[in-house]
Amino acid sequence: MTYQPGPADFQLGSDAYNPPSPLGFNFGSTPAIIPAPPPSLIRGVGAAWSRAVANSTAPTAAAWGEAPAKQHAAATGWGTGAAADSARAAGWSAVPAKEQGGAAAWRAGKAADGAASSQWGDLPAKDSGNHVGWDKSLKPTDWQVHVTWNPAVPSKDRIITPRFQRSNEYGTRIPQSQPAPLHHPGGAVAFTFRGGLYTPPDNGDVFFHFYVQPIRAGRIGPVDSAGSARWGLSRQLDRFRRLPWGRARALDPVPTGIEYPDYEGPISIIVPPPAEPDILETYMIANSVSLVVLPDRTPLDATALRVSLDIDSFAWTLSAQLFGRTSLAQVRPTASGPKEVELTINGHRWVFIIERYSGTGKLADERYSITGVSQTQLLAKPYAPTRSHSNAVPINGQQAAEQELLYTDFTLHWNSQTIGPPDWTLPEGAFSYADKTAMEVIAELAETVGGIVRPAQASRELTVLPRYREPVWQWSSAIMDKIISTNIVSEWGSEWQPQPEWNSCYVSGTNHGIAMQVRRAGTAGNEPAPDVYHDWITGEQAARARGITELCKGGNQEIVTLNLPLFPKQTAPGLVQPGMLCEVREIDDTWRGLCLATEISADGIGASRVKQTLQLERHHREGA
Repeated sequence: MTYQPGPADFQLGSDAYNPPSPLGFNFGSTPAIIPAPPPSLIRGVGAAWSRAVANSTAPTAAAWGEAPAKQHAAATGWGTGAAADSARAAGWSAVPAKEQGGAAAWRAGKAADGAASSQWGDLPAKDSGNHVGWDKSLKPTDWQVHVTWNPAVPSKDRIITPRFQRSNEYGTRIPQSQPAPLHHPGGAVAFTFRGGLYTPPDNGDVFFHFYVQPIRAGRIGPVDSAGSARWGLSRQLDRFRRLPWGRARALDPVPTGIEYPDYEGPISIIVPPPAEPDILETYMIANSVSLVVLPDRTPLDATALRVSLDIDSFAWTLSAQLFGRTSLAQVRPTASGPKEVELTINGHRWVFIIERYSGTGKLADERYSITGVSQTQLLAKPYAPTRSHSNAVPINGQQAAEQELLYTDFTLHWNSQTIGPPDWTLPEGAFSYADKTAMEVIAELAETVGGIVRPAQASRELTVLPRYREPVWQWSSAIMDKIISTNIVSEWGSEWQPQPEWNSCYVSGTNHGIAMQVRRAGTAGNEPAPDVYHDWITGEQAARARGITELCKGGNQEIVTLNLPLFPKQTAPGLVQPGMLCEVREIDDTWRGLCLATEISADGIGASRVKQTLQLERHHREGA
């Protein structure tokens, strides 16, 4: 009999193999299993390494043409192999003897193979008896399960049953002496009794014994279920006894100069009170005016000097007239850029960049008008380039402003914890703009929260301040920056500019941010100001500060113009800058206003007449 390998098929004699049940193999007599001979691929390996034909070298030499002598010698070296090569080729022609013995092992099996096959014929008795494990040899009592329904079970079982019960909220409480109907709590195993008792089947494998603990619904009912409580308005006691509490007045402590190195928290602001002006019968001021070119400090012969700044500008401006072409040549721009001049009036110093000039002349008289701006103008057009930006991560408003001054020598001052305006967070993608200079971005950030940008006079610094440091209706209790007495006012004028008495304002972002209705406390909010929308209003404090600023712009107001001397720094009131709160003391009245613009004029260089002109915003409302 010959063994033919195949997928799970045994050809044993003339009949097919049928395994017994349970598992068992009985091959009968020991067959001779002769495996198929090994493939003939091994016998042909040695012939593949025979010597090459002699004419194989001829095309190789002919393909290279006429090669140099050394190459010809190298080519002939491949014609005849060394003796070692012949030995290696012969090593592949014959298979070692042990391999031939391995091939013969597949033709005839050993006696041990037959013995191994006979082991499948007889299986142990324990294997044959496994099938009896599924009969009904176990008694029904072994499978008996007792299920007891008892509400007083451990806590883990209470999660299933008692939590689905409801108390008798509105019924009458049942005393424990009265019987209560049986209640089946239910659970993971449900039984349908259909109005009758449960009867286990006869001779069943599994059956149940039920014992239901009676639960009295009245036991878990509320004790005071019949009681009720009435809700009404509380009594008003002593409603006519009211204390007229007004807004508290800020009382700042006197600075002691003690530093606390271990305390890193916020420190309350200490606003120093303004200096009291000296009330004299006669004021004598020795004005001093000088205009020089930097850095050589060459003096200029100028007249009609004007220095001005308003609350919405971010740079001081200068206008003057020069005599002769010699003075003009000192301020003409060069290849390195525009010239800088320094102006000093009564100790107050400014540095300007000469932007443009123009000239007029007649016989023996030539005059040139020059215009200059402070150094903060370098952050705006035409000196600063325009940029576009969009933040990829959240950023604060103050950080966004400081980022615009990166890689410049300008310094930003923004005290958000004391004076203001407040700082807020701009989420990802909210702080975006296109084709704007650095100063335009900083000014827009300040305007977003109701602030202004005040430039420095003689340095490359700028400060972000709130437009209204205190709300208009709280000016009467606010600390002023300057005190102006009418004894030093030479001229005055006023212009009435009434506005609606706004008491609410809707402030909202556009693509990002929040929406807020800012209402003045104590009012109905029935006079809304124009709505304010800006994409950078993304914080509650920012929206509140902007709303207060818009409300302060309304009401009955007038623009008062005052002309007074420019006192030195040591003498009050000194230089009054836009954004300062001023208290004006008249003979029969005292009022407060916000400085909107400042202009200093001087007739000429040296000892000349100097005048300071202020524009104050005065509000006629309660608390102003």
